[in-house]
Amino acid sequence: MDKKIFVFGHLNPDTDSICSAIAYANLKKELGYNNVIAARLGAINRETKFVLRYFDVECPILLDNVEPQVSDLNFYASELVYKDDSVKTVWELMQNNRKKMFPVVDKKKRLAGVVSITDIATSYMELSDEMTVKNQRTKFSKLIEALDGKVIEGSYPYEYVEGNIYTDSTLDEDQTLTKGDIVITGHVKKLHKKVAKSGAGCIIVAEGKITKKLFNDEEEYNCAIVSVPHTFFKTIKLINQSIPVHSIMKKKNLVYFQMDDYIDEVKEIMQSSSYRNFPVVDSEGVVKGIISRRHLIDIDRKNVILVDHNEKGQSIKGLEKANILEIIDHHRVADIYTMSPLYFRAEPVGSTSTIISKMYKENNIKPSKSIAGIMLSAILSDTLLFKSPTCTQEDKNEAKYLAKIAGVNIESYGMKLITAGTSLEGKTAEQIYYSDMKKFVFGKYNVVISQINTADFKGIFDLINDIKEMMHRLCEVEKYDLALLMVTDIVLGGTELIAIGPAKELALKAFGIDIKEDSIFLPGVLSRKMQVVPKLMNAVQ
Repeated sequence: MDKKIFVFGHLNPDTDSICSAIAYANLKKELGYNNVIAARLGAINRETKFVLRYFDVECPILLDNVEPQVSDLNFYASELVYKDDSVKTVWELMQNNRKKMFPVVDKKKRLAGVVSITDIATSYMELSDEMTVKNQRTKFSKLIEALDGKVIEGSYPYEYVEGNIYTDSTLDEDQTLTKGDIVITGHVKKLHKKVAKSGAGCIIVAEGKITKKLFNDEEEYNCAIVSVPHTFFKTIKLINQSIPVHSIMKKKNLVYFQMDDYIDEVKEIMQSSSYRNFPVVDSEGVVKGIISRRHLIDIDRKNVILVDHNEKGQSIKGLEKANILEIIDHHRVADIYTMSPLYFRAEPVGSTSTIISKMYKENNIKPSKSIAGIMLSAILSDTLLFKSPTCTQEDKNEAKYLAKIAGVNIESYGMKLITAGTSLEGKTAEQIYYSDMKKFVFGKYNVVISQINTADFKGIFDLINDIKEMMHRLCEVEKYDLALLMVTDIVLGGTELIAIGPAKELALKAFGIDIKEDSIFLPGVLSRKMQVVPKLMNAVQ
């Protein structure tokens, strides 16, 4: 129960869509699902804003798609390699973890590069002269660590190796070195005096055999004495493994993915890349793990619950790639397919919030004042204050129950609600049409229907030419066969239906619109779901 579950209504959400998502997410939390999140698929309208402000409820988060992302992959966490870690440390990690690549990070665990077994092998072959350790900015402590050494006496004067590395056999009898230089000597005692007088800042004695000469004759040396347990040959071999991994890692043209990258994009990049493993980082660049091609077949799809819709065309992008857990709706059953069984509850009532209110009762949970208030608002909005033909006795019963908890009068609050949502002041043609637009497929026809409830008929018809032009563009650009706009006046108790598009004859068959006209007034028509959609379906048949 750790993975997030998103609850959302349809595109271009109305009050019922938003309030149902909030109320149902709250119910799931009351039942113990703390990972449930209410969401929305578009901007909220004026009516819904009024409701949320009135009952002091936070607006749901906005989702634009549920396409699988890197965060949905079951990728594995990776051991982290820091920039200053020695090559030896990385090599041992590779051997212990049986991995051929590790991400390299800075002190804040942000991606700095990647290192592979090939990089280590290449460095081992190419870095071989006495200046290598100095040139690669190697910390003295990392050098001693790589050699499994122990400082017996004195100290090296620098944090990083500042000189070259020699062996006792490369020194002349009277050669003088700098305090940054390091000399490696074996256990042959006669060589120790020559090494001690060289002036080097550090003497590394292989096989751990330190002579008294080096300890007692303080005039002959002033440097760090390091004991190493390995043979002279192995000590030389380990020197290059002390260099920091940042000196050999790849840091240009890195191929990595972020947690919010989409899987389709990841697939394309992987297919064109010669690499097999890729770092994963969050938005701050912090490494979260590693993915490979095999992880793409093990996707933990996003979990979603749909409310107030069950049509693919009215839902979010990528829905077919999500895991639909539940559907709570009051519309016709349409074209959504699922990968596994789910809880599906659809009832012929006027509002999805009516169903959800009943579910609160069924689970013996009393909603809070604010949750009751938004569910009441959704019922009043969807049933047009109980005047819509979609309204049932169950809607009225639940509304009365919720109004009592919310502490409001249905009639007075309902008029405030409707008034808040019907004002068209400052709205453009696009804002009016898209505010409650739904897409439908009737046989071979793609149809879009928008409905606006208003008492401001004059405001609509002042913009009628702009609205019709916009509807024409919508049909041309989006390839819709028919675009309808329902301008519903609950005071008059009817709808002005505007029809645009190449399949306008459907509106003629269904509603009797004159083929030479673009609109008709339909007395008593208030519901898109019960009075418009069914007639269009019959006209198609």
